[in-house]
Amino acid sequence: MTTLTINEKDYAIDDLSDPVKVKVARMQEIQGQITNLNVQTAELQAVFQAYVNTIRGELEDPPSE
Repeated sequence: MTTLTINEKDYAIDDLSDPVKVKVARMQEIQGQITNLNVQTAELQAVFQAYVNTIRGELEDPPSE
C-alpha cells in the first residue's frame, strides 16, 4: 500500500479523497520532473567543465599552426 507522509503521519493514498489523490499524483509528476531536471543539470555541468578543461589546455599549450 502506498502512503503519503505529512507532518510525520502516514496516510494510505487509497483512502484519500479524489481531490487529494489528484494533488498527490501531480506532486509525484512534479517530483519526477525535478529529478529529470537535476540529471540534466548534472550533465550540462559536466559538459561545461569539459569545455573549460579543453580551453584551459589550449591556452596553456596552443596547437601549432
